[in-house]
Amino acid sequence: MTNSRGMTLLELMVAVAILAVLAGIAVPEFKQWAAGQRLSSSARDVHLVLQAARAEAIKGGEDVVVVFTEGTGAAGQYTSFVDEDGDRSLDTGETTLESGSFPGGIDMFHARFDLNGSGTQDKDRTHFGRHGLTTGRNGEVKFKNTYGKAMRVVLNGAGTSRVETM
Repeated sequence: MTNSRGMTLLELMVAVAILAVLAGIAVPEFKQWAAGQRLSSSARDVHLVLQAARAEAIKGGEDVVVVFTEGTGAAGQYTSFVDEDGDRSLDTGETTLESGSFPGGIDMFHARFDLNGSGTQDKDRTHFGRHGLTTGRNGEVKFKNTYGKAMRVVLNGAGTSRVETM
């Protein structure tokens, strides 16, 4: 009996073939999992921005507005700011609290808020008054990823939000 300290070429080729098959199965699943994590993270980010804006409105006794720009990836954006003049637009000199965009593959395709209590959701922004209440009854921001999975952040008139899977 000889003392072998390594593998034969055939054994190495079999091991590489097995690894290639396993990688071929795992990579697509990993990509889908990663896309789902980016989607969840984006929805949680919006939820946190809304809650931080509400907290700032209560703490500072000021109006705070959160504006959304629909789009995919970096084109989808949000900005929250202290609205000193009450026009719900970010003007020179007004304090920006938070701003950001979404990762690639995440489509923020719907940002609608009822600003005047009419029940029609056709605005891209929401407003928190000094008591933390929104000016309308409700609103939502919807996201989807490249695999079709969707989530939304729902805001109610009391100023609280929640994340839901669609």
